[in-house]
Amino acid sequence: MRELRLVAKLGDWLIFLVAIGLLLWWFFRRFYKWLHEPPGHRIRKLADSGEVLRDEAVEFLESHGYEVLSGKHRIPLGVKVDEGPLQPTRLYFDYLAVKEDLYYLVKLEKARMPIEWTASGLRDRLMIYSLLFPDCEGIVVADPAQRWVRTVRFKVEDENG
Repeated sequence: MRELRLVAKLGDWLIFLVAIGLLLWWFFRRFYKWLHEPPGHRIRKLADSGEVLRDEAVEFLESHGYEVLSGKHRIPLGVKVDEGPLQPTRLYFDYLAVKEDLYYLVKLEKARMPIEWTASGLRDRLMIYSLLFPDCEGIVVADPAQRWVRTVRFKVEDENG
């Protein structure tokens, strides 16, 4: 009887050690995959995720030399203030496009919420996209109705100049 309990205890430990080993192996593989992921992998994955509906905006961007890869993206975010509950929100951009092998996020100008074309206005409205997708060359802001396209890029400067 005593030997049976000892065998059962050893079996429990063996199962526990195998489970821990598998968990450690899984974490190592995930870390290794993340570490060796090629630059731009996240952007290419995003490009494959959305479908492009042919509309006036897509044709307008193509007439300016952009190839629209995907459209209408929604990025879910959570916001937590102090110890309060996690509040869901979303960040939207209209298209992911490529021009001369460089990736761009595209925002269409909306009449109800126009962009303020000052350095601080652009920072407040668009810099989050550059931070979320550092592999992108910039953010293209387009207005197909008014027939204009502008590219916004952010550069971190040092304090001295």
